[in-house]
This record gives sequence, C-alpha cells and structure tokens, in this order.
Amino acid sequence: MTHDTLVFIAKTFGLIWMMGFFAVVVVLAYRPSRKAAHERIGRSILIDSGRPEHGP
Repeated sequence: MTHDTLVFIAKTFGLIWMMGFFAVVVVLAYRPSRKAAHERIGRSILIDSGRPEHGP
C-alpha cells in the first residue's frame, strides 16, 4: 500500500464514521420519548423561589 492509498482509506473511513456518529446522536437527542427528560433538565438550571439557592 502506498501512502496515498492509506490517506484515502483513512479520510473515507473517518468521514463515514463521523456521519454515522452524527446521525446516531441526532436520533437519540430528538426521540419523542426523551422529551420529559429534556424538559426536566432544561428547567433544572432555573432558580426556584421555593428552595434556597446553593452557593457561596
């Protein structure tokens, strides 16, 4: 194998792997069954007036 062949294989495999990884992350992030968890996590950073603040 020449250097050019190895570079071509590495670039092609890297591109396919990254596209697959991106697709998996998008599918997992936008599943309807995760909506409640995303809402809970999104609201967890808001200050609740009924609880004391944590911090110095």
